[in-house]
Amino acid sequence: MSSIMTQNEASEEAIATLLDKIEEMAFQDPTAALAELEAAPPELAADPAVSMARADLTFVVHGPEAARTVLEPLLAQDPDDPDVRHMLGWICGELGEEERMVEHFLKVLELDRAIDGGDAVDRETEDRIVAAAEEALAGLPDPFRSRIADVAILVEPRPSQEIVREGFDPRALGLFEGPCDADRQNLEPTTTPTRIVLYSANLLADSPDPDTLRLEVQTTVLHEVGHYFGLDEEELDHMGLA
Repeated sequence: MSSIMTQNEASEEAIATLLDKIEEMAFQDPTAALAELEAAPPELAADPAVSMARADLTFVVHGPEAARTVLEPLLAQDPDDPDVRHMLGWICGELGEEERMVEHFLKVLELDRAIDGGDAVDRETEDRIVAAAEEALAGLPDPFRSRIADVAILVEPRPSQEIVREGFDPRALGLFEGPCDADRQNLEPTTTPTRIVLYSANLLADSPDPDTLRLEVQTTVLHEVGHYFGLDEEELDHMGLA
């Protein structure tokens, strides 16, 4: 047993080392990073995290159709792998296959709920999320802080099945909906309230450590505030809020 555990630990260390190397290479030369992954020994290449990294880099280097050819065999091996389904959902979206995207996304929502044992997030974690959101809003300079003061900040476990059916990412960390600042300033008539929703189960899954959770919540809040003030995804990415 001791020998087996040692072999497992050595394998895990080799996988971690490979993924760290790939992550560093990918920023500078994704093509070289992909080649490094494709040359990995079979025992490392078969690891799910390595396979997903390969699919991600294949998407960057060769596009969504090529990435799908990497992911579909993985899904055939394990139809209940939510990570594979999530990436396939995004790829289908990139390829304009909306129905397939929604099919994958709905399955991801179901699988994530089952893995977590439901949507409940403990009260302490929810309180930390609310406190981090309030801190982010309090740090906004005027006039932005005063113009968003009456916008509701809500915490829900995950996106609802209804909005996922419309193509919304089941693993989204937050959502802005309702009239934006310009519409409200122009007194545009509307029956939809403006609100920012934070998805606690997704935030916790993405950032289980309390310190990283706080930072992720603040980034998510500022991202959605950016949408409220009319910034698009490219502008938010440029500001480091994507």
